[in-house]
Amino acid sequence: MPLIRGVLVSYCGLTCEFCRAYSGMGGRCRGCDAHAEECEFAKCVRRKGVVTCLSCAEFPCRLHREGFEWESEELGKVAWKPFSDVLLEYFSRLSRRVEERASGNSGSS
Repeated sequence: MPLIRGVLVSYCGLTCEFCRAYSGMGGRCRGCDAHAEECEFAKCVRRKGVVTCLSCAEFPCRLHREGFEWESEELGKVAWKPFSDVLLEYFSRLSRRVEERASGNSGSS
């Protein structure tokens, strides 16, 4: 799992303290690397060669909007969608503003 400015950040973009898997195990989680073969976010990040989903140009993508189901020994079956639709919409708007500023457009949305 990436360490960014001293904080462990999961592949999907959550910090451990806000992760349902981590909190569901009372802080005894083995970390994302222990689930990297089952986690679609981890597979995607590794395939694209980015640090976390947050550093991907396509974030938030379909996988973040839809999530996925996986199963682990520790947690059983998990429906994994780390961010709410409201937060994903915020990220999308923020990304559009950054792109507009980078291209020199000052359009508002």
